Amino acid sequence: MTDNVRPVVVKIIENFKSQLDASVRKQISNVQYNDLGLMIDEAIAEEIGAAAELVEEVARKLRASTRKPELEL
Repeated sequence: MTDNVRPVVVKIIENFKSQLDASVRKQISNVQYNDLGLMIDEAIAEEIGAAAELVEEVARKLRASTRKPELEL
């Protein structure tokens, strides 16, 4: 597994491997596991990005709905 993936991805891959029969594990190369890890990491990054956009939208709406004090003298 390469160093440029999240630790959770390593856990996912290891869990996946543990569910495979030994004969199937032998048919999958480390390069293929690395590719799978990169795909999972990319999917996680996309979901985090989408969640961040939602949070930003909510923050904008909250700021817009905040009552601004009127300073009339």
